[in-house]
Amino acid sequence: MAVRSTTASLRRRLLMRVALPLLGLFALDGALSAWAARYYANHVYDRWLYDSAQSLAQQVRLTRGQAALNLPRVAQEMFEWDAEDRILFRVEGSRSGLIAGHDVPMTGQNEERLYNVRYFDAPVEGNSMRWAVLTSPLPPVGEEVTIVVGETTHKRDRLTEEILLSVWVPQIVLLVVAGWIAYRAIVVQTEKLHALSVSLRDISYRQLSAVPGQNMPEEMQPLIEALNALIVKLDAAALAHRTFIANAAHQLRTPLTALSLQAEQALHCESIEEMRQAVLRLRAAVQRATRLANQLLLLSRAEPEAQSGTMRRVTDLFELAFETARAWVPAAMAAGIDLGFDESSAHATVEIDAALMAEAINNLLDNALKYCPPQTRVTVAVRLLPEPTVIVEDTGRGIAPAERSRVVQRFYRGDNATDEGTGLGLAIAHEIALAHSGQFVITDTPGGGARFEIRLPAA
Repeated sequence: MAVRSTTASLRRRLLMRVALPLLGLFALDGALSAWAARYYANHVYDRWLYDSAQSLAQQVRLTRGQAALNLPRVAQEMFEWDAEDRILFRVEGSRSGLIAGHDVPMTGQNEERLYNVRYFDAPVEGNSMRWAVLTSPLPPVGEEVTIVVGETTHKRDRLTEEILLSVWVPQIVLLVVAGWIAYRAIVVQTEKLHALSVSLRDISYRQLSAVPGQNMPEEMQPLIEALNALIVKLDAAALAHRTFIANAAHQLRTPLTALSLQAEQALHCESIEEMRQAVLRLRAAVQRATRLANQLLLLSRAEPEAQSGTMRRVTDLFELAFETARAWVPAAMAAGIDLGFDESSAHATVEIDAALMAEAINNLLDNALKYCPPQTRVTVAVRLLPEPTVIVEDTGRGIAPAERSRVVQRFYRGDNATDEGTGLGLAIAHEIALAHSGQFVITDTPGGGARFEIRLPAA
């Protein structure tokens, strides 16, 4: 059953990343537009209040020592008439008192000054009104006239709405168009990811092929290159796996056939002594098959693709090589070989899989004991050359230069091979060295024997 991820899709994330800033910008622009519309609407009608106050101030005359408004009643009514707003005014002298007009507020909220006029907001009979107050001296001297003109805000509000409508409608259209363009761009580009996933899904494990990178965005090229590099590694691992299985099946066929023949012979034995010899041969065949199986398992573990950093520890190569070599002393004595450890060896600290490295040294010592004649000297040492190096050298026949690149191949057995050999010992040592990012080097000793070196990077 498919498990549905709870993580939001990339397309939805991109849309949210684009939509939220767009909506935020639209909201900010809308707020700025509303402020600008209100500001300019007020500015227009504030100038009308200013002109009205100035016009009334020019109609105030000093008659017989008394200030009076030189404006007929009909003209005053025309001044106050408006089809949409209510207009009120008041003319007051500092000495003459009320000259004309109504009882209106003289102070209010949101006061501000423009030139010599003071503006403020104050309601009258529940209606919001904007007021302008102008104070002007009446020549010759001694009298100061205050003119107050007010107007309700209906036209201001309507003008603000008209400005906002003319601004917001195009903005909404632009927002929708921009959102649609962003959506289409995101959909088109994420389709590339879908095409990539289809290409990966269609790849068969039987035939791994590279992911096509044509017509893909530049930002996706590193991903495609990484995927193709991974496919190459998987292909190599699959090939190695198939080769290993084929080789293992081929190599196990011989000892299993021998086991079958030995068992068949044991069934036809007529005496206890013949039975005993048949069982001994059967046990030897079982031991060879067991050793081959163990070597195959060790080889699969030594491959670089099978390595895990969790198995590696900082290890003293001197101690590891010494303890491993000491375990081979009884076998060396039985074979008449002088096995020794160079006490002048260096203490080298390396980060390795100690069990694997011990197996590599075991294989080198096993190889030396099998192919070196009696009275041969085998020496184990640890050097810094300049990297930490384990050395196993002998005074035997050595390995010809032409054979050195072949003896590290799996299942290769030279002319001096014995029945006990599997053709995997040196190949396993070589694989273990490579798995630790090291080198496996075969050279001659000064006396003509073989010298095997496992060179490792320092910890």
